[in-house]
Amino acid sequence: MSKTVALFVGHGTSTNGGWDSGCTYGKYTEAGLMKGIAKYAISYLKKSGVKVITDYPANNINMVKQVAKSNAAGVSLHVALHCDYSKAPSGTIPLYTSAKGKKAAKLMNQYVMKYVGIKTRGVGRRTDLYELNATNAPAVIFECGSIKADLAKMKSKQKAYGKGIAEGICKYLGIPFKGDSSKKKKEVYRVRKSWDNEKSQKGAFRSLANAKACADKNGYTVFNSAGKPVYKGK
Repeated sequence: MSKTVALFVGHGTSTNGGWDSGCTYGKYTEAGLMKGIAKYAISYLKKSGVKVITDYPANNINMVKQVAKSNAAGVSLHVALHCDYSKAPSGTIPLYTSAKGKKAAKLMNQYVMKYVGIKTRGVGRRTDLYELNATNAPAVIFECGSIKADLAKMKSKQKAYGKGIAEGICKYLGIPFKGDSSKKKKEVYRVRKSWDNEKSQKGAFRSLANAKACADKNGYTVFNSAGKPVYKGK
């Protein structure tokens, strides 16, 4: 059975319907930076088989409606992506209220630190924040760092942030995380008298069946790419 999580971009739309940029530094906004991170987190989650309730890419529903959407979907975890204001020190600080929220916060933080190379200010328990109190599911407000002190990372390492957040969520849910896929190198089977005797080679094959036929014909051995014998010719 697939799991469902809510992952929302912090800010973007206020409760009165107007634009809410969140904190700012120069031309950069909290909503804009978190939108880029959300993109990758959602992609990794979906690749791992997780159903995602989100406001990305429109970022056009306010905090109250985000929570309502999360509750209506019966999600296993609610996550909102934020960053701290310009005078805040460097480092992540995921916020939680419940014990399960703390567990999710610590896991996401662990993998964000791993992939982004950012320090942390720890995880913080808050009991005064709407998103943490109003959700039926465990909730985390993930503060990705200071918009000033950590701006370079939040601009250039959005994929790494997204990967870390997604892997932490998958670990919390207890499901396998499917990260960046790498093309598996195709095996090549070599038919030789011995692995060290390259001059004795009768052929190199992608097909093990063809390699075996050649080995049988010559009374040689089939070796894989690592030089390990996998078949002895008749």
